[in-house]
Amino acid sequence: MNPIHATQRYAGHHAEAAYSRWAPVYDLVFDLPFHPGRLAAARAAGSAAGPGGEILVIGVGTGLELPLLPSNVLVTGVDISAPMLRAAQARVRREGLAQVKGLHVMDAAELEFPDSAFDVALAPYVMSVLPHPERALDEAWRVLRPGGTLIVMNHFAASGGFRAAVERRMETAAAWLGWHPNFPYAAVGGWIASRPDARVVEQRELPPMKLFMLLRIEKASGP
Repeated sequence: MNPIHATQRYAGHHAEAAYSRWAPVYDLVFDLPFHPGRLAAARAAGSAAGPGGEILVIGVGTGLELPLLPSNVLVTGVDISAPMLRAAQARVRREGLAQVKGLHVMDAAELEFPDSAFDVALAPYVMSVLPHPERALDEAWRVLRPGGTLIVMNHFAASGGFRAAVERRMETAAAWLGWHPNFPYAAVGGWIASRPDARVVEQRELPPMKLFMLLRIEKASGP
């Protein structure tokens, strides 16, 4: 095996194991504090998709976004963690979420969908979890139809002050936590700047305490 690919696969498995540890308590810990951002992202995704539109949720986790998406769209969710997806599948059954057409164990950096398969790709709170966020962004862009929308909701590191110091200190525990508290905006902003067919149409900070940012990025409809 190519040593670079072997290293990337090891990093992916390591991140998956750390992330999956949260599955039994994920909703308890991450539901209410993250709800304003989830709701904003779900509303943006539903509006961009329109009735009958197809939405891909990347890093669907336990499915907290799924009930927030409109019932007149078609939703596919992917996640690297099988324990997380089992919780999402139980939610779909329990809440009768007929708009969810499929949930799949899948690596965000290697999506198993054809090009231009979705109207919207929604990545809620997942970029700082991924070992290779730029590859996941490339894949999300590939599966978006021309004129489609990528919605990223994430925490980005503060540029200074007390919060920045706390995030740098927490970063030492990133391997155990399963995400990067000191995740830089440049990891996404640099990727956007490198794409001539990408245009940011919305960028806003959200509660609590403006810790999270929603980015709505439109894909050009043609050359």
